Amino acid sequence: MTFTPARRLRTLDDVSLQIRDAILAGEIAEGGRLPNERDLAGRFEVGRPTVREALRSLEALGIVEIRPGRSGGAYAARPSEATLGSALSTLVSLQGANAQELAEFRLSFEADTAWWAARRADADDVAALELLVAETRRLLKQITDDWTPLTEADARWHEALARATKNRLRIGISLGLHEPRLKQVPALGKAHARYARTIPTALAKITRAVDARDADAARAAMIAHIEQWACFNPDVNLA
Repeated sequence: MTFTPARRLRTLDDVSLQIRDAILAGEIAEGGRLPNERDLAGRFEVGRPTVREALRSLEALGIVEIRPGRSGGAYAARPSEATLGSALSTLVSLQGANAQELAEFRLSFEADTAWWAARRADADDVAALELLVAETRRLLKQITDDWTPLTEADARWHEALARATKNRLRIGISLGLHEPRLKQVPALGKAHARYARTIPTALAKITRAVDARDADAARAAMIAHIEQWACFNPDVNLA
């Protein structure tokens, strides 16, 4: 590892970037232990608190795993799809993306996700989608007032669809959209129940297209599903 003394300006950022780049470049293998704080502080010519804060920031990104105990320390890790999802969810929440912005993004993103899923889904992926469709149908028969469980099942189906694409970026983004989507459900008001009742049929149609490897049909069915959600949301206009 060819760490160099950190620049005097924004030393914390410089330390974080050097460690991150070393891990991403393979200089520190996944699961490999980084030098201890004292050693790193000496190499970067900074105080140990700066090193500690840099490692914590990298841990939040999923690039470093900090293990406690006598045999603990900082270890190189591989960011997961969930890490990307969590970061995106936080970003969307902090930036205050509104219902219109989220709907516009989902219209193209989800449609392409359905297209790729139809091309790459295997039998296990289709089985997972069908299981979630069955769950939405069961919930539709049971629910009388609170429709949130049904829209939560809908969100999990979308995540399963993203996993069927075998694309880690799509999976991460889909995970990141889960919480922002559910936060905007209250905006549907009384229309929430009307929208929720359309979910099982819409998901079943997309799932059948994925199973049939009909990418264009899967895309079209997904667009119809997203547009239907938009129709019930007073804050969204996709016309």
